[in-house]
Amino acid sequence: MKLKLTFTLLALTCWAVVNCSASSYTSYTSVLGGVPVASFDNLPDGTLVDTQYPGLTFTQNGGPWYPNGGRPMINVYPWLFGYGSSSGSGVLTGSTESGAPFPTVEGIVIQFSNLQSSVEVFLSDTAPLGDYPVTAFDTNGNVLSAITVLGSMILPPGYTGCGDPIFPPPGCTPLPGIYVGFMDTSADIASIQIGPSTASGDAFAIDDVRVGSVPEPSSLLLVGSGILGAFGLLRRKLMP
Repeated sequence: MKLKLTFTLLALTCWAVVNCSASSYTSYTSVLGGVPVASFDNLPDGTLVDTQYPGLTFTQNGGPWYPNGGRPMINVYPWLFGYGSSSGSGVLTGSTESGAPFPTVEGIVIQFSNLQSSVEVFLSDTAPLGDYPVTAFDTNGNVLSAITVLGSMILPPGYTGCGDPIFPPPGCTPLPGIYVGFMDTSADIASIQIGPSTASGDAFAIDDVRVGSVPEPSSLLLVGSGILGAFGLLRRKLMP
């Protein structure tokens, strides 16, 4: 009985206090819902974005073109460049700030000032050339979860380009693009990286960053403490 009780206690404490597993998902409709924390509709075209949205910091990942981290930029003519937006008229795409020959040849990184338990972005490219790795990290840079969005998934079933396979007009339905998200049992997502594409020079865009409601760390500790207290009482009752 003691051994079984110990294993149960450890399993429930892990669920309540620390991360045991993280999951990723893709969907053609928003899973988290709610109001995006960044919709990219309130800044002028070409704006380089880093800390304009409270709680978020945007960069382009290092590598040969961005050794010190470049800044992605706002694009308010997404259909002209082959991107779809899930709301409004603006998206976030790469910039050539650090001398890159193509936008978004490095990944777009979103860092959160507060750890998150759920995150979602809209990934768009109406002419996908490759596949798109999307990864969630903890505060130490460890991978919590990762998924590769295939280029064939970017264009949803039934998408025909609305008369133009490369630059479809605004209002095209179904919308080219897919929501990519991460969910965890605790708030430990410190950042995510979208892309780059596995195809050289393949640009893409993101839109509508959403985060889920996150319990305060103190609440998680109280849950864990409550479980420990309950099992302490149970253990005393079971022991002779």
